[in-house]
Amino acid sequence: MKVVVVGKGGREHALARALLKSPMITDLWVCPGNSGMQQAGVSCAPCESTEDIESFCVRHGVPLVVIGPEIMILSDLKPRLEAHGISCFAPSAEVARLEASKLFCKGVLKEAGVKTAACQVSYSLPEALKSVEAHDFASPLVIKADGLAQGKGVWVCESKDKAREAVRTLGEHFGFPLLLEECLQGPELSAFALCDGEDFVVLGTACDYKRISSDPFSANTGGMGAYSPCDFITSQDHQEIRGIFAKTLTHLNRKKMPYQGFLFAGLIKTAQGLYVLEYNVRLGDPETQALLPRLRSDLTELIVKAVTHQLQNQDCELSPEVSVHVVAASEGYPTSPMKLGSPIQVQAVDDPKVDLYFAGVSRIQNELVNVGGRVLGVTALAQTKREARSKVYEHMERINFEGMYLRQDIGL
Repeated sequence: MKVVVVGKGGREHALARALLKSPMITDLWVCPGNSGMQQAGVSCAPCESTEDIESFCVRHGVPLVVIGPEIMILSDLKPRLEAHGISCFAPSAEVARLEASKLFCKGVLKEAGVKTAACQVSYSLPEALKSVEAHDFASPLVIKADGLAQGKGVWVCESKDKAREAVRTLGEHFGFPLLLEECLQGPELSAFALCDGEDFVVLGTACDYKRISSDPFSANTGGMGAYSPCDFITSQDHQEIRGIFAKTLTHLNRKKMPYQGFLFAGLIKTAQGLYVLEYNVRLGDPETQALLPRLRSDLTELIVKAVTHQLQNQDCELSPEVSVHVVAASEGYPTSPMKLGSPIQVQAVDDPKVDLYFAGVSRIQNELVNVGGRVLGVTALAQTKREARSKVYEHMERINFEGMYLRQDIGL
């Protein structure tokens, strides 16, 4: 069958590579993809608008589209494709508010009986400042913008002054309402499910590294690395994760908002158990690059079963090996200006347990150069996390571009 993957980053490169392992695939394109993917042998089509992707799929007789980024999930692409009888593996824009609105997500979690942080909602600056003054700051206060904020919509505030600054800044940039949440304590993890509207399979878990450095107060990024599986959860936690997905999806069905697509739960493990911090309506980046190389099940087959509502009694098989994924970023990321346009030197990867994924790259004058913040990433598989770490950093030494930056502590 013919498949289109929508997106242009490392996540979409990993998705394409996983889908291409299936004997079901005859042709696969990434729209728009990037020059690094093309260099790695993945077909890309220069289509970015929903109209252009729709036209491409109709012209090439594509029966299945898998969307990567949330912005395209929230667009009109899915109804455009479905009007032509093309299956689109992504949730509807209505239920995608799980990610687009933290207030909507909170309501779903509470109504579904899923544990989440207690919060207050403020609809104006005076109301938010009043709530800040009422907080005793014996523990921090987490202040969140309601909508999509590209990783810049959450402040963890340990003082009244910081919280006042947060509500003013977030209110100015993203508007109201704002959510003022209790600060939960514990390690964080990501869990992923593949859903067909009624049933689901758990794809696995991963832990990512959001900060630009090991300093817990350094700038937030899109993610500087990840490892899979999460190594601090128990078999009981795994059952609880299944229960979280089951309760959420059952509740959404009752509300006549069936969820079909990838569902990503951002979790925190506290002394009182697992709590949901947020839902994302897609696979994570860079967690996907750590998770999918461990996948033994046929991802294409699972998605086909999902869009035809045949996931009942299906399971997902993962390798027992551990993966570590490390991102190489441009100098200056995540702020600006960044040092861009440098030629990228990459020695050939000759290890079947190592994968290279391209993101912010382009071809200029026949050279692959960095054009974005997160440029590329390498994933290594091994029997232990320590071995995978050693292997991935060894391969990172074979990659170079001017100003290249990476964290040295991924997987520690």
